[in-house]
Amino acid sequence: MSKISCVKYSLKRVRDPVVRERLLIVQAAYEMSLRDAAAKFGCTHGKVDFWKQRYEQEGVRGLYTRERSGRPPKISYKQKSKLRRIVRKHNAMKGWRTRGIRELIRQETGITYSFRHTIRIAQSWGLSKIKPRSRYAFSKKEDREAFLKSTYLFQ
Repeated sequence: MSKISCVKYSLKRVRDPVVRERLLIVQAAYEMSLRDAAAKFGCTHGKVDFWKQRYEQEGVRGLYTRERSGRPPKISYKQKSKLRRIVRKHNAMKGWRTRGIRELIRQETGITYSFRHTIRIAQSWGLSKIKPRSRYAFSKKEDREAFLKSTYLFQ
């Protein structure tokens, strides 16, 4: 079986659109010059050559996107589990505010996260917002103040 027929056979079987496009690039690289294939798919000839070589070395598996490590976390797993235990021991009826969790993280680890990232961390711990979006925007001011006093830990 020739290389071009292997590519055509793989095109029929692969469902991932990214891999299919890479297979089409490899197919074009076998049928025409690298520069013509690059112009056809709107990429550089180096990228066409890269996918062609990867296909020749590893087959279709080489065309799938590989996992990458990403940015390492600022807090260790041990510190994170300690913080999570502290938050869980706290009275569940009162709840935590983002500001309180952020301050706790800063006190325990010395690292200051943004408010948005603190929300992400709290959600990864299974916490949800204790003050939902306001449904009753026109409620009495006294009722709103009573709700805030009874709900929040830090004022």
